[in-house]
Amino acid sequence: MPTPDFIKALRQDIGTKELWVPATRGVVIRRPDPVDTEDGVSAEAEVLLVRRADNGAWTVTSGILDPGEDPALGAAREVQEETGVIARAVRVAGVFATGLVRYPNGDACRYLDTVLEMEALSGDARVNDEESVEVGWFRVSALPEPISEDQRMVIDWALDAGAPARFLS
Repeated sequence: MPTPDFIKALRQDIGTKELWVPATRGVVIRRPDPVDTEDGVSAEAEVLLVRRADNGAWTVTSGILDPGEDPALGAAREVQEETGVIARAVRVAGVFATGLVRYPNGDACRYLDTVLEMEALSGDARVNDEESVEVGWFRVSALPEPISEDQRMVIDWALDAGAPARFLS
C-alpha cells in the first residue's frame, strides 16, 4: 500500500520509530437471497478479496485512514480505490491492534484496525490501482491461498451478521 503523504511527513520527524496508525478493513460481502438455490443447494455468501502486489497474499480491502476521516468513509474509499466496487458500511464487526509491522526500509508501525462489514452497492470487481494484481469474489468455503489467519478472522467477524463488535482479549 502506498505510504500516505501525512505519514511520510511524520517519518521526517520520527525516522523509523514505531508509529501508531489508525486503519480500516472493509469486508465486502454478497449474501444470497434466502430463496436463491442452485440445483436445490442453497447459495453461499461471497467475499470480495484483493491479491496484494507487494506480497501476493489475498486480503480484504484495507488502508490507512486520512487525518480526521471516519472509518466507514475510509473503508468505502479504499474498496472503491482498490476494486472499483461501490460499497457501504453495515456495521462495525470488530476492532483490534495488529502486532508490530517492520517494513524493509526499517519503518515500524502498529495498526489499530476498525473492521467493517460492508455491502456492495454497484460496480464490477476489477484491479483498480497498483496495490493489487487480482481482485475477485470468492465463496466463503473456497477462499484462495495464501490467506492469513487474521484475514480469516475478520471475514468470520463480518459474516456473523448482527453480532456485536468483537475485540481481541
